[in-house]
Amino acid sequence: MKVALCGLGEIGQIHLRAIRESEADLVAVCELDRELAANSVGDEVSVFADVTEMIETAGPDAVDICLPHHLHVPVAVAAMEGGCDVLLEKPIAVDLAGADEISRVAAETGRRVGISHNQVFFGPHRRLREMIDSGELGEIRAIYERLWMGGKYGGWREDSSQVGGGLLMDAGVHRIYMAEYLGGPVRSVSAVMDKPRSEDAFAITLEYESGALGVIQGGYHGPDGVFDDRIEIQASAAMVEVLGCEAFFEGDLEGEPRLRYRIGGEWADDTVTGAWDESVIASVQALLADLAAGRDPEVGLAEGRSAVAVVEAAYRSAETGRAVAIGELNERNS
Repeated sequence: MKVALCGLGEIGQIHLRAIRESEADLVAVCELDRELAANSVGDEVSVFADVTEMIETAGPDAVDICLPHHLHVPVAVAAMEGGCDVLLEKPIAVDLAGADEISRVAAETGRRVGISHNQVFFGPHRRLREMIDSGELGEIRAIYERLWMGGKYGGWREDSSQVGGGLLMDAGVHRIYMAEYLGGPVRSVSAVMDKPRSEDAFAITLEYESGALGVIQGGYHGPDGVFDDRIEIQASAAMVEVLGCEAFFEGDLEGEPRLRYRIGGEWADDTVTGAWDESVIASVQALLADLAAGRDPEVGLAEGRSAVAVVEAAYRSAETGRAVAIGELNERNS
């Protein structure tokens, strides 16, 4: 399969590595920074500044989009209308209207869309999902996730008009889709934030359709260099802790076990390992393999839209001071 890559920033570099190490052929990149492009791909492939020109000239089968969030919809639509499948970095779009536009064009053109929810492919998270599916944890009663960070990323990620919000719509999206990956569909959301849609801190309560409860807390207000994105689960037969995915990327938890659980009165450490960049590579390569085989991606339009719906519900809750049902949002956008 021939793949073109849009965007060679930090995450684009990991996608570039993933494509090079896959069975796909990189045929072009789209990048406005010519020096960055030259340093990244040299004379390996042609470099373009316009997506439509790239598609028409290079003829890729799929376009991998690693651009600021507000560009996801127009570039994905251009790729699909140009006859390409699409792989999108999270989130699928900055709002439900954008997610629905991508779905509409995908249906009209018959193209497939995969979303890189990379933490779904983090080894300890996959192992935890296996434990849930096997029934060894019993009934999930509560899920707690946190995202404590010291300082902002900078660049376009400090511009809420490009991000589609603040911390929640940026790194916080990982917490949202992981909450659904582990706990299942969310029925309603309650939230408080310092500045909704340009928030530096948030606290969210989820009511799952299963009856379980979830709490997600995040903020930029930790000391410099801190990154803590652990997950804890309370279930009828077990307690489980995953110390983080990107926390290890920051080096805070080197040497610590990734996954710990208490079943039958004893704490145990699972031997499963994983790293942040490995999860991104695994996500990209799995999605590309699905697209090449003509399969619906494991993480696709439905999962991408659902995460954005929970984020939107959290924003509306923080703005109105009331719980917001996911079904209410779906009715408004149907």
